[in-house]
This record gives sequence, structure tokens and C-alpha cells, in this order.
Amino acid sequence: MEQAQIERQNDVTTAAADPQIPVQAQLAAYNSAFVELELPFHWDEAMYRWLCGVVDCERTQIAHYIETYHAHLLTAYEAPFLSQLILEKKNGYLEAMGRRVS
Repeated sequence: MEQAQIERQNDVTTAAADPQIPVQAQLAAYNSAFVELELPFHWDEAMYRWLCGVVDCERTQIAHYIETYHAHLLTAYEAPFLSQLILEKKNGYLEAMGRRVS
């Protein structure tokens, strides 16, 4: 794996959501990622804000959500794997929409 790709992956796994990106854009990106990955998730603003209050790291927020509401998925996948996959799709959506990804 190239160094730039490793650095990007590390940024994705540890960074909090960019506060410059509006909540509605973040939600649209997450929900688009869920649809694309055929996951039975849908976040509204209340859920998003609750998760942001639990921990700062986006990857950990996603893992916490999965562990809390969809633990049955953890019999087939590990939470870090699903979290990373969701973040990559979410960030791809934001990039496609012309939003800066932290």
C-alpha cells in the first residue's frame, strides 16, 4: 500500500467529522453509504448528534452504532471492518458532491 493511501486510511479511521460540513450533508453521505452497502441503517439528525456526543472518532461512532443497534451483523463482520467500509463510502459521496473530506 502506498504511503499516501496509508495516511488517508489512518485519517479516516481516527478523525472526527469535519465541522465545516453541514450536518445534513454528513447525514446524506452516511445514509447514501448505507444504501450503497445494502445495510439496514438510516440516521436522522438526533441519532447523528447522539453518536457525536458518545465519542469523537467517526469510526468508533459507527462501531458503537452497529454494536448497539445491529449486533447481529458482528457474527459475520468485525465492527472495524464495517466502520471503515462505511467511512470510505461516506467520504466518497462527500468528495463526489464537492465537499472537502478531513
